Amino acid sequence: MIKETMQDDLAFIKGIIAESRKNRSASGIHLIVWGFLIPIGLIIDWFMIVKGLQGIKELYLWGLIIGSGWLFEMIYGWKVDRKKPVRTYAEKVDGFLWLSIGITLTILGFVGSSSGAIHAQFISPVFSTILAIGYFSSGFVYEVKWIRNLAFGWWGGAIIMFIFPGHYHLLLMAGMMIAFQTIPGFIIQKTWAD
Repeated sequence: MIKETMQDDLAFIKGIIAESRKNRSASGIHLIVWGFLIPIGLIIDWFMIVKGLQGIKELYLWGLIIGSGWLFEMIYGWKVDRKKPVRTYAEKVDGFLWLSIGITLTILGFVGSSSGAIHAQFISPVFSTILAIGYFSSGFVYEVKWIRNLAFGWWGGAIIMFIFPGHYHLLLMAGMMIAFQTIPGFIIQKTWAD
């Protein structure tokens, strides 16, 4: 009985992977949008720190940027759901994975930093480690090694930022967003988008 259950579970997992391989309709638009918004915010934030303007203005800056990103996600999600009401199991898993990552990053960025629980110098490396989980998992779900391997770039950047903290990490994180998110977003959009 246990052997049959294990075989059924294995067959179910193989079916999901086969389904996701056939239906690679992942959209890179989410990566592109966030991959433009966040680097803009990081670079502006870096200039604000260099000019001694950090404080409440940073909260407004990030509120505008993150709010714009979430507004895009709601509008785009509504349009996609209307256009394509049926999604594969793999698409649902991947969508919920990234939704949970987005919510987590938003909470850590606003609540974690404003409460002082996470020092501002460590937000970027913490974000990098969480983004790595998303890329590693998405690459596995869709069986695309280069997407999975983007996680190593995120983890490597996080290690550097943890070992050598400073406001330069804002520029490093902006570069990582472009290299490991925006550019892959364009590749995914060109390759798989419906």
